[in-house]
Amino acid sequence: MANRIILILAVLALGNAPRAQAAAFYDLPGAAELSAPPPPPAQEERARTRICVDPGHPNTFNSATNMVNGTNENRINWQVGQRLERVLKEAGYDVVMTRNAELHSVENKDRARICNAAGAALVVHLHCESTPGTGFALYYPDRQGTFDYKNDPENGFRGPSAQVREDSRAFSAVMFNAMRGGLAGTLAAQGVYGDSRTAVGSNQGALTFSIFSEIPTLTIEMVVLTNRKDAEFIKAAAGQEKMAAAIAAGIRLYRAP
Repeated sequence: MANRIILILAVLALGNAPRAQAAAFYDLPGAAELSAPPPPPAQEERARTRICVDPGHPNTFNSATNMVNGTNENRINWQVGQRLERVLKEAGYDVVMTRNAELHSVENKDRARICNAAGAALVVHLHCESTPGTGFALYYPDRQGTFDYKNDPENGFRGPSAQVREDSRAFSAVMFNAMRGGLAGTLAAQGVYGDSRTAVGSNQGALTFSIFSEIPTLTIEMVVLTNRKDAEFIKAAAGQEKMAAAIAAGIRLYRAP
């Protein structure tokens, strides 16, 4: 009987030893953290789409500061550009502006290269027309052009590529439909045209910033500033907000944030 009691006590002692050692380990400071599984890696944030906004003028060839119906093209381009920048950022886009002040002068080929270098998905060039008529019109590069400024070291540069022309045409169709809907009852929709229909484009084959662009590029003649009704619309804060919203809607339909 005594031997059996001794044997039972020995077995109980051996059985309790591992649990005592385990309890002692988990009582150590920081032991729980060491034994816990590592947290799952944080999901990488999706890169946001970057849009380039180019408020047209001033440059060497045209300051666009002559007063027309109580304002000027350079000022309207800049004011709408700032509003468009804000609307796009609120929608979740990254935005690159080609200039940082109303009178900041940037050459047209450099505007394209700012957007190219920024890795933008597309660029919109904001302008106002001064020909007879009313309403907005869009222009995209419909053919390859040749940069034709004799005193410029890059005279003879050719562009844009066939892919940029094709993408720009598709972008212009989406933008036109969005702007026509957003501005219905306010501004007439003049249509979509090739750069070759413009004064510079008829000479070079394409607008200068189109020639140097490596991304879809679209020129928006927002209003006819010499038309008093158009001018009154685009001078007002409400009109500028409506224009910015219509352009942003076209960008959103073509390329999500």
